[in-house]
Amino acid sequence: MTFESTNTESINTQYHYVGKSSLYKFAEEWNLNSYEFDIIKRVVRCRKKGSFKEDLKKSKDLIDIYLTEYLDQSE
Repeated sequence: MTFESTNTESINTQYHYVGKSSLYKFAEEWNLNSYEFDIIKRVVRCRKKGSFKEDLKKSKDLIDIYLTEYLDQSE
């Protein structure tokens, strides 16, 4: 599935999701799983969303969960 969008200005969305379609396209092109995508999404939008520290802490927590689950699967 390919998502092509060149007109994101017409999308009515929250300000911290500006450029959202290109972030989804990036995730698809790099074949990111849900953990990887969520971590990157939080880091990219944390300065615009207004909850910089909270989003980065959530990213750290998510990285720990991802590590735990990844290591459990590889054993």
